[in-house]
Amino acid sequence: MNITIESTKDLLRSRKLKATPTRLEILSALQKRNSAVTFSEIQNICNDTDRVTLYRTIQSFVDKGLIHKAYQSEDEVHYALCSHNCSSEAHFHNHLHFKCTRCKKVTCEYLEEEVKIILPKFQIEKVDITISGICKNCN
Repeated sequence: MNITIESTKDLLRSRKLKATPTRLEILSALQKRNSAVTFSEIQNICNDTDRVTLYRTIQSFVDKGLIHKAYQSEDEVHYALCSHNCSSEAHFHNHLHFKCTRCKKVTCEYLEEEVKIILPKFQIEKVDITISGICKNCN
């Protein structure tokens, strides 16, 4: 997919969000990456935007199904783009998150087969899988 300012504006409009400069800047940065982006990286990209505005913008993206928390450590949250199946009602992700212990990148890795987890007498609503190790680029 060819990423343009217009396609990014259309994506925001489709989720009933105005295409503000900050929103465009954050989404463009996420679209250009093949890995999740930390809040600190977003803050560096949008260095003219205050921290509260960034938090609110990111939360609105999560709420509208544009991005999701891909990984959360004690000191940092990594955000990644959602698939087109996600919406403000629900996030639908059929992938796991991989955290490289060398380069520290977090990526969304899609599986060829669906993983089924069954816990008798439990109703599973959401499964988050994070795997740590050495990525294919560092190996």
